[in-house]
Amino acid sequence: ATGREQLYIKEYDILNTIEKAIHFVIAEARNKNVSIINNVTSLKLNFDEDRMIQVFTNLLSNAIKFVDEKAGEIRVSLENFPKHVLIYVEDNGKGIPEEDFNYIFDKFYQSKNQNTKKPQGSGFGLAICKHIVESHGGTIRAYEYVEKGAKFVVKLPK
Repeated sequence: ATGREQLYIKEYDILNTIEKAIHFVIAEARNKNVSIINNVTSLKLNFDEDRMIQVFTNLLSNAIKFVDEKAGEIRVSLENFPKHVLIYVEDNGKGIPEEDFNYIFDKFYQSKNQNTKKPQGSGFGLAICKHIVESHGGTIRAYEYVEKGAKFVVKLPK
């Protein structure tokens, strides 16, 4: 991929798109008894749906990896503003280690703190998310001071 992939932008309902992303990870979530709470409301926006599904699937599957079995909870919610929307993906997992925080969106970054059995490949796949969201004129960031877990916000223009 050259990073200049064609975007196929059309009008979609963001709620349906997020439901599709949840559908991709729901088996993984159920295996760990992790609940995903979708508080997103129906809203029409213009974006490339396949790409956005990729972004949210990635955020959700990262969250599933880092929450505790049986106690894990992931919430997806949306705030609607006149010129943009914010979509939050929050979890109650172990959060993002401070020393990793500034690097999580870098390509191929891998945390030293990953005590998972298998290597995660190229980090968290967040570099791809960032690229996709930015190609839509949006931003993606993580909140630094979260009491428990990780909190990501995707900002998309309207």
